[in-house]
Amino acid sequence: MTTLNPSTLRRLQKLKHSNAVWEGDRRSLPAKIRHQSDSSNIIPLHNREEESTPHCILWVDGSMGMVRSMDVVETNVGQEAFVRALLQAMEHPQSPAQPSRPQKILVCDRELQFYLRGVLQDLGITVEYVERLPLIDEIFSHILESFAANPPLVPDKYAATLYRQSEALWQNEPWEGLWDHQVIAIKLDRWDLDTLYAIVMGRMGLERGVIFYRSEASLVKFRQRIIAGSSEDEMEETFLHQDCLFNLFETPEANDEPFAAPRNLFFNLPSAKPQMKPIYGTLHPLEGGRPYLYDEEAIALTVALEAFNKFWEQHGKRISQKFSAISSTYSIYAPNFDNEAEEQIEVSVKTMPDLASELNQLSERAVDFDDDDSPIIHEDIFPDNSFIDMVTLPWDNVEFLRNTNIYQQIGDRSPAVIANRKGEGVPALLIQTSRPKAMELINKIKDFDGIKSLCFNPAEDFFGNQCHLGLMIMGNADIHLFGEFDKPTVNGDHFKRWKQRAKNCKGNIAVIIAMGVTGATKGKPAPRHVLAYYEIKLIDAKELGLGKLLAQPAFDIDF
Repeated sequence: MTTLNPSTLRRLQKLKHSNAVWEGDRRSLPAKIRHQSDSSNIIPLHNREEESTPHCILWVDGSMGMVRSMDVVETNVGQEAFVRALLQAMEHPQSPAQPSRPQKILVCDRELQFYLRGVLQDLGITVEYVERLPLIDEIFSHILESFAANPPLVPDKYAATLYRQSEALWQNEPWEGLWDHQVIAIKLDRWDLDTLYAIVMGRMGLERGVIFYRSEASLVKFRQRIIAGSSEDEMEETFLHQDCLFNLFETPEANDEPFAAPRNLFFNLPSAKPQMKPIYGTLHPLEGGRPYLYDEEAIALTVALEAFNKFWEQHGKRISQKFSAISSTYSIYAPNFDNEAEEQIEVSVKTMPDLASELNQLSERAVDFDDDDSPIIHEDIFPDNSFIDMVTLPWDNVEFLRNTNIYQQIGDRSPAVIANRKGEGVPALLIQTSRPKAMELINKIKDFDGIKSLCFNPAEDFFGNQCHLGLMIMGNADIHLFGEFDKPTVNGDHFKRWKQRAKNCKGNIAVIIAMGVTGATKGKPAPRHVLAYYEIKLIDAKELGLGKLLAQPAFDIDF
């Protein structure tokens, strides 16, 4: 058993030894209580482990009826946390209590009683077991009542309708065709809202969903602040200054690791669509973040989502090809806030290509990062709706592609690797699109003097989340972004195995450009679909020398 340091014992022995009786206990809290202490009024946009509920350690003076110390810890924290909270209660208690030692401590856990007896044996403190701790029971009862008083995430009578529209949004996958600077305006003229300006998140594969800004000025100002701000504190303040409603989605981390082992030529089978879990909320510069909706907000978000879904289902294919001026009006039945009846309203939806161009120009100015000498990272080389994945190319397929009449870039050191085969094959980056777009991409790469290397560079997004940017370095030293990988993906087995195979191949990897992105061949092209084959090097981020980058929304690309 760990004991107190002699110097700590001497310091505690100098404290006033009172006649007080203290109570101490540890109770589990609802998981959502943890969120409220994270940072002021901000709400988390990323998944927390809901099954890992926090525990609260409480020490109270039963004689005075006051709390001396309180601490919230993780479930797996041991009994040492009890002692840390107790030492705080003695030396640095909450006001107005004064530093002191109790005469007696009451606990309702036999194991804890024996543990504390051993730790406190030289401090003259009696530790006794009791079945109930009335004061602590009362305090925790008030904590739970206060938490239960919070409103539901969505008002019950609107939850089912809102969820159906979120499910339709998830099935429509507008992030497959829209960049996060392309704005769609939804005119409501209801619920104190004139027009909502919808921004689709998700082409980088991190946070999918739609943010509905309450004004054009709020959207533009937010993007301007993103570009101007640099520190972590500035980013959080910028995030809080948004004025919007949102519907984002959480997905299980297991779905971030889609494939485990090669099965055929390029081995990847299409992955199943992950389970949909919507997140609703609102942000306002004066109100902060709120992870729940009131009645009018739930109605407005439901109608906005329905209008957006109808617009995308009607025009999505055309918008994905070219973001031009398109508009439509829809009749939508909306709940009446004053009674149970529904009312039919007209909602106008239109694209805003001019505003999209303005936001894109702001983003392009942001890629300079820290100074004017920093390299520009381009994000426009890969065709829209491309399928990009990290695969393993079996050794027989390497030799087959080296001897096929397609565009090739053969590395000088690769024959030695092929001759001394290690592992299952060569790690490769598969880029699959339509034939015309694949040929256009191949020609662009020719203009860049081929591909020199690939790199995964550490970065941080504007929510403060750690990630890695997949960068392709061309022969002319241009840098192009091909994907963004969140922390669970980088730490996943599939990513680690891919990098280990690259290590086994002495840093030699391949890039494959193929057609056949639609239908059954998506993710598993046949040999006749391969149009270009490149042998390149995988380099370390330190070799590239960019340091940690700030991943702006401009780098929102589908992976």
